[in-house]
This record gives sequence, C-alpha cells and structure tokens, in this order.
Amino acid sequence: MIHCKEPFSLYIHIPYCISKCPYCDFNSHVVAEIPERNYTDALLRELEHYDNSDNWRGRTVQSIFFGGGTPSTFKPSSIGNILEQISTAFPLESDCEITLEANPGTVDGTNFPGYRDAGVNRISVGIQSFQPRLLKFLGRVHTADEGRKALDVVRQAGFADFSFDLIFANPGQTLAELEADLNVALEYRPPHLSAYNLTFEEGTPFHHEYRSGRLRSLTEDEEIAMAELIEQTFFAAGLQRYEISNYALPGCHSRHNMNYWQNGDYLGIGAGAHSYLRAASGFMFGTRWSNEKSPGRYMAAIADAGIAVTDREELDRIKAAGEFLFLGLRMTRGVSSEAFSSRFGKSPADFYPKIKIWIEADLMEETKGFLRLTHRGLLLANSIFVEFM
Repeated sequence: MIHCKEPFSLYIHIPYCISKCPYCDFNSHVVAEIPERNYTDALLRELEHYDNSDNWRGRTVQSIFFGGGTPSTFKPSSIGNILEQISTAFPLESDCEITLEANPGTVDGTNFPGYRDAGVNRISVGIQSFQPRLLKFLGRVHTADEGRKALDVVRQAGFADFSFDLIFANPGQTLAELEADLNVALEYRPPHLSAYNLTFEEGTPFHHEYRSGRLRSLTEDEEIAMAELIEQTFFAAGLQRYEISNYALPGCHSRHNMNYWQNGDYLGIGAGAHSYLRAASGFMFGTRWSNEKSPGRYMAAIADAGIAVTDREELDRIKAAGEFLFLGLRMTRGVSSEAFSSRFGKSPADFYPKIKIWIEADLMEETKGFLRLTHRGLLLANSIFVEFM
C-alpha cells in the first residue's frame, strides 16, 4: 500500500550540455544539434503515462526541478509546455517550488524573463568558481565575467529566489583563492548557496587522472580548513548550514532537495531520471527505478510504450534503513529517532550499534529526539556514511 495522498516531488531531466566537464558523472550528453522538440514531446508523453498510474494520479506536486545536463539550453516555450502538462496532470501546491538549472555559458538575457513567465520561480546557476585558473582546470566553458553576468541576468529577470554552486578543494587551490570566491559570491546576496568539495567520481576523466597519479587531492587537513572557512564566512553573512553542502537564509532552503533527504516520494521524468516510492507496510520498504540513459533510446522507448524504465529495485528493511540514515544525517537537524523506530521497528542505535561508538567519539549526538552529526562529524561524514551503504 502506497501513501497515495502524500505530496511528491517531480524531477525533469534535460540531458544536453554544450560541453562535458571532466569531473561530471551526471547523465549529460554533447550533441551537434539538440533535438529540443522531439525530446520535449517525449517528456510530455511520459508525463501522460504517469498521470494514468495508480501510484501518482491525483497526488499533489510540492516541487519541480529541471536538472541536467543544462536545462537552460531549452527555450522558455518548451519549459512552459512541460509545466502546462504537469499542471494539467497533477494539482500543484499553491507555493510549489519550481527550479531550473542554468550554466553561465547558456544564460541568454532574453530567455530568463520567459522562464519566469512560464512558471519557473527559482534558478540554480552552476558558477563553480570566479577564478579564471580554477574555471579552466574544471573544464568550464564560461569565464569569470560571464559567471558574474549570469547572476546579474537572473536577478534582473526578477528571480528573488536563486542559488548557485561553488566547488572547493580543487588540487592546488589555496585558502586565499577560496576566500576570494566566497567574497564575490556574497556580493550577490544569494538566498541559497551550495559548496561542494571536488570528488573524483569513477568513470570521469578526473578519476582516470587521479588513478594515474597525474591529479593529487588536497590533504584531509586542507579540506577541513576550507570547509570551516566556508561555514564561518557564510554564517557571518546570515546563511545557515542546513545540509552538509548547502546554506540558506531562513526559509530559503531547497524544498526539492529536502524531500530527497527526508525520504519522500519523487518521480523522475526524462533520460536517466530516477524515481522512488515508499511502502506503507509489508515486506517491501520502497521501490526505486530509473530510465534509459541514452536520450535517443529513451525517446524511442517512449514513442513505443510511453515509458523507458530499464532498472527497478525493491528495497528490503536493511537497505531502506541504511538509506534513511544516510540521507537524513546529511541534514544538520538530523534524523527523528521516533520516525526511524516507527518505520523499521528498532531505534537507530539498536539497528546500528556503531552509533553508540560515534556518540562517545563526539561524531554524533542525540538532541530533542533527533540523531545528528556533530560539527566534527559533519567534517568526517563520508567515513560514517559508508557504514550505511
């Protein structure tokens, strides 16, 4: 039995980019000509399929996220058609958060008022750095000036709710370079900022360079110093850390991402998109599935059957419990011990005895019914999370 009346989040994947960054392991594709119309038509047909599904029909959408790839490669008219189809298929919450990702190299000042008129009310910009040397290292196609211009365009288009990303702990990066990035970022008074430490994801060019010894990561002490500088700088600017890599003014957190971390239902539309449904009872503790990654094969499957699912997984109690903790502990408020016990029949510490050791080591704490990572635990989170995966 599924909680069919609970709101859910909707993710729309647009997989096309104008270039592929060497650190990126997302499902993104560079093509000579983006098949915008055909891909949009496929998205509309897939949405129609789920509108007729018992698990989703009639449920309210609480957030919509256009991710990629680079969704800002699509025209406002295409984004508008998709949003119109969504609002026809599903009721939207009155304050539904509708985010569109953009990269500075694709920011056209004439398009962003159109995105706003189409219904988008939040923009997330992939800045990554304002330092020319670091942008070149990261394989970004935009310059530092284009990054600044993109943020100006977003604000001038009337988006009061916007966010942008920074990447830190790049090989050879100094604290002075990071501080310069943070200072420029705060000039724009962003309601939300994300700061991700660079990781060498398997299958990427950076991972190959790292394995061959041509790329060297910073030391753990250097990464910790950078993470602490970020937290201190953002805190002084009024940005509260609410998740390991995310900071926001009060009330400006990403509601879409919060739904992921709180183990909520989400439906993914598009090539390579992932979906998740919780179960209310029985032996199954959740279902996850994903679409065909190749945009061409995805469009062909949708044309043939209306769906393009290639992988499906039923979660058992152990895996679901691990994911519940892994995701929930990313948030600074942590995990409700009562919610965990209600869902899995035991307290987190009874399920994972190491939690008592982590509490004694000042890596975790229990406060007002919530289990959460301490400040020290947040800095060493990855070494803890592997125990749940």
